Amino acid sequence: MPKVVILLSDKRSGSTMLQEELCNHSGIRHVDYSSHTYFETHHWLKASVVLNRPNSLYSGFRQYAGYGTRENARTYLIDTLKGNMPDYEPPENDEELIFGGWEALCKTFAQPVFFEKSPQILAEWCALSLLLEWTRRTEMEVKIIGLIRNPLAVQYSAHELFSTEAEQRQFGWLNIQRNLLSIQSMLPPDMFRLVRYEDIISDPKQGLADLCEFIGVEYEEQIGASVHTSSKEKWMANENYTLQLDPSVKQIAKAFGYQDSELINPHKPTAEKLAAMRPDFKTRAKKQVIRLRDRVVRPVYLKLKTARTTRK
Repeated sequence: MPKVVILLSDKRSGSTMLQEELCNHSGIRHVDYSSHTYFETHHWLKASVVLNRPNSLYSGFRQYAGYGTRENARTYLIDTLKGNMPDYEPPENDEELIFGGWEALCKTFAQPVFFEKSPQILAEWCALSLLLEWTRRTEMEVKIIGLIRNPLAVQYSAHELFSTEAEQRQFGWLNIQRNLLSIQSMLPPDMFRLVRYEDIISDPKQGLADLCEFIGVEYEEQIGASVHTSSKEKWMANENYTLQLDPSVKQIAKAFGYQDSELINPHKPTAEKLAAMRPDFKTRAKKQVIRLRDRVVRPVYLKLKTARTTRK
């Protein structure tokens, strides 16, 4: 039977590494095309915006703004579906587009296993609820992998890539992991597997072999060959990184097996260290340009591309 594997995680938790290694398997595929990075579809988050899900179901208690508008979210969604299935004809009905389109995408790539990861999904209960609804509707076999990483390492990595404020982002991490615990409690053990980033990179061959067994495919020797440990405690080397985890964040981390000693940052904050970690003007400006691209420029380009294709 064709299978769909969904990886749920926070950003900067190792999802790209896990995707690359599992998709080295001869029977596991991700989509061929996406307008987003790392072959992520964002399908269920786009679906939430298209369906106008209540603001209270979003992490910030307001509709996700990353696509700009509801119309843009629909444009992104259709672009991903047609980019992978050129003959697909999008229906006018939004629910049919979302559930039927996703089912068609899964059947296209589940040969025998389709792999999907979009870190944005776990932060938004509106997206998770739609994903759960699809698992109830589909006749395909679905496996969910929950990936967790030490919050100190996650916040450091997010700061380095996105220039986020670690002190505040740790509470976003907390809410995301509460969602993961909820999903875990709602699914049967044979459908959900929790893995820690640190456990995978400490013994990649065994960790990925265990995941192959969970998915239901034979382990292949090339899987895990390129995993490295250089990022495991990278944050420890930067003395300017002084985040002290809030006790509530530590509580959640301990629920996933992290010990007190792993959640202590020995670097103590000073005015100089805090100033050194603040993003400069160039970094802030770059973030604004990226937002403008994703919310305005790219959707316009995708609409024009669709129009040209239709005329042909």
